[in-house]
Amino acid sequence: MDAGPPLWSSESKTFSFYLRKPDHNRVLCVLSIDALEGAVQLNDLSKAALSRIFDAHRLMIELRAAQKLNAGLLESDGSVLVSAKDI
Repeated sequence: MDAGPPLWSSESKTFSFYLRKPDHNRVLCVLSIDALEGAVQLNDLSKAALSRIFDAHRLMIELRAAQKLNAGLLESDGSVLVSAKDI
């Protein structure tokens, strides 16, 4: 699966990126801030700190998103949500 670059939403406090299976449409994947904060056991992190944590854990985040996508564990809008319980 190919993943696109992540986008930060300060409004929803999430990172989002797209996964694409070969010969399939891309799927929006959303990573909640609690997943990143849980990974380092800290709260109220800056965008720069959250970006560094995302980059450091990106392979695991993409793997969890791909596992949920392959298992058909999609949100009602067709996206994949990766939260603290998934990491």
